[in-house]
Amino acid sequence: MGKEVDYRSNSLVRGLSILQCFDHRRPEMTLTEIAEAISVTSSAAYRFVVTLEREGYLTRQENRYRLAPRVMDLGYRYLSSLDVYEIARGPAEQLRNDTGLSAHVAVLEGVEIIYIYRALSDSSMVSNVPVGTRLPAALTTMGRVLLSDLPPAEIARRFADYAFTSLIPDAPKSLAALQRLLPDDRARGYVAQPSHLASGTYSIAAPLVSRHGKYVGAVNLSAHEMQIREPAALTEKLLDTARTISKML
Repeated sequence: MGKEVDYRSNSLVRGLSILQCFDHRRPEMTLTEIAEAISVTSSAAYRFVVTLEREGYLTRQENRYRLAPRVMDLGYRYLSSLDVYEIARGPAEQLRNDTGLSAHVAVLEGVEIIYIYRALSDSSMVSNVPVGTRLPAALTTMGRVLLSDLPPAEIARRFADYAFTSLIPDAPKSLAALQRLLPDDRARGYVAQPSHLASGTYSIAAPLVSRHGKYVGAVNLSAHEMQIREPAALTEKLLDTARTISKML
């Protein structure tokens, strides 16, 4: 067999990689830092950066660059293309209003979940995960719910080279440990537990099921453990909301 032809545009790949360099740890970067981050020379990075700046995806103050508001347009266009986003927003806000706790909606991508909606509580002990955040699916309640819909072979494929690194004692430490949890998660229909990522946080998650029976997203309630006084009642409210959303998908 001949070698598969690679039709990717290296320039486009480099430009996208620059946008992905910025996060909450590095909201601003110099040209030199950008060049180092994507492993190119400063002169090569300059061409990409100038293009992104002129097209409105980067903005510059003195010698430092940061993402420009136009980047948000891409994210919101993605969100608006998802039925689950449009349908889940209202019920998620109502769930927040009924419980006083933060509600989130996420979808599964690979071994991560992506938060696509947040109904933020006004409590002083708020669980605040911004839209667009990616978290390990194996270590989150919404991720566990969504993974429970996949066949064991698909779980094995996705997590074949995954490093299970959580220091939380109850978190799965291996693929085998994760696979032991998922059948019970599926049978139960929800996952409720203290966070495997942030000490002191508690989360309850349920699946959003399409008319074809596929898990297309998940909704959760999350708060400080001290705020979870009636977990059974909160779980039932969450399940009611998940069923309401699922009927519309």
